[in-house]
Amino acid sequence: MSDTANMATDIVLEMRGVARHYDDLKILDQADFKIRPGELVALLGPSGSGKSSLLHIAGLLEKPTSGQVLFGGKPTD
Repeated sequence: MSDTANMATDIVLEMRGVARHYDDLKILDQADFKIRPGELVALLGPSGSGKSSLLHIAGLLEKPTSGQVLFGGKPTD
């Protein structure tokens, strides 16, 4: 398998176009990221910027309004 193919399967957590809206309030809008094994990640931002909402969606505690969450390349829907 090529290195490029290995990189795609080595992604532990991926978010693609994740949005979270409450009524007319946009909490997240088109969030994208990938986390690979061994990476250390920090989530920084001011109060009310959507950090907890992003973590709730990443931990499958909440569903995104739109977009996709993948674990090990597999969709969680």
